[in-house]
Amino acid sequence: MARRSSATNVLAAGLLGILVGAVMVRQISGRGPAVWVIFLAGAFLMVVLEILSVSAAESALAGAAPVILFLFSLFLFAVALEQAGVLDHLARWLIGRARRPGDLPLVLFLGFGVASAFLVNDALVVIGVPLLISLARRLRTDPKPLLLTLAFAVTVGSALTPFGNPQNLLISVASGLTYPVAVFLRYLLLPIGISLGFGAWYVRRAFGPAVSSGDGEFERVRATAPRLFPSGGWPERLLRAPVLWVFPGTMIVILTLDLAAALTAGPVVPIWELAGAGAIVLLVVTPHRTQVVERVNWTVLLLFAGLFVVVGGAVSGGVVQAAERLLPLPTPSHPASAIVAIVSGAILGPQVVSNVPWVALQIPFLSALGFGATTPVPWVALAAVSTLAGNVTLLGAASNLIVAELAEKERIPFRLGPFVRYGLPLAAVSILVVTLSLLVGL
Repeated sequence: MARRSSATNVLAAGLLGILVGAVMVRQISGRGPAVWVIFLAGAFLMVVLEILSVSAAESALAGAAPVILFLFSLFLFAVALEQAGVLDHLARWLIGRARRPGDLPLVLFLGFGVASAFLVNDALVVIGVPLLISLARRLRTDPKPLLLTLAFAVTVGSALTPFGNPQNLLISVASGLTYPVAVFLRYLLLPIGISLGFGAWYVRRAFGPAVSSGDGEFERVRATAPRLFPSGGWPERLLRAPVLWVFPGTMIVILTLDLAAALTAGPVVPIWELAGAGAIVLLVVTPHRTQVVERVNWTVLLLFAGLFVVVGGAVSGGVVQAAERLLPLPTPSHPASAIVAIVSGAILGPQVVSNVPWVALQIPFLSALGFGATTPVPWVALAAVSTLAGNVTLLGAASNLIVAELAEKERIPFRLGPFVRYGLPLAAVSILVVTLSLLVGL
């Protein structure tokens, strides 16, 4: 039995190492199979090599169901909002808030940052990149400062809530946090607010002088900016695009019920169930449901399915236990030391395998050490810092890679050097602010 256990441990560790290495190669070179393909193949091998039994793999997928449903619901809302022209409308309205070309980075950072707290950041950049490239061409200016602003903004803003990005979703569901919305807002509202304010000032100072406009084109763009709420025609508009009332209604219900339960210690309705209910309502009432479903980012959902099985194999194969012995982490009885250790790993880890796989690998590790619903601060630290670390390098977040890929398709070089040059100071300040805030709040 001991030999079998040891062999499984080595096999599981070796397979996990190969998967991490494949992700690193993909992240650095841009070549090889997509990350979701790597983790689906890894999940298959975990079962074929008998590191994880079929029943255990089914249990892992059952554990992934809430996260996948939550993410599916948010992607559904994002696609419907895009099809209804809402996101384009909001972006054009936002551009109109700038008084001069040099103010564009500031207003874009604040606007996209706030929006990313309520919509998955990966979905926002898919819409934002072509819009900003088109704007830059109209203004006859370099689009790269605007694209960098977009990438930085959605990273900072998405850290604020459990539904801002996939890794926050994963932690809010898998960590055991009882009131995830209340917990995130309690500990992150102030530091992320400060980070958004600093970031807006920073990109205005860094990129504002580079954003120019010739022949009064900026004034023409600004003059055509729409009103935030168009006048008249709302009954027809709401009937034609039900997402206009389903999405805000769902967000209001999630925020209200979670915060009310936290304040009164009342019964808890899981936020993924509320999001799923909103998605069902949208599918029932929307007239173009088939097109909406077809445009959902299914590869991210497949990534999570494979990732949960791979992590289950790492736990079953003894990799997590071996890591605990080799790399001991302070326990919940030493919260300040634990936060420092978690923050250190959350800065470096995402640069190797991106933030979602890093968080997925950390959850069973922290759970085995006793971190759970009664120790929310370490979970918030993992969520916030692994997200903010996305501004350190291009490799740190999937949203960065999406921006780079879409820019390259338009023959706009989006390189690692400029990203690190401008992103590293922003990441350093935001991570420092969040870490100090969490330490003080212990």
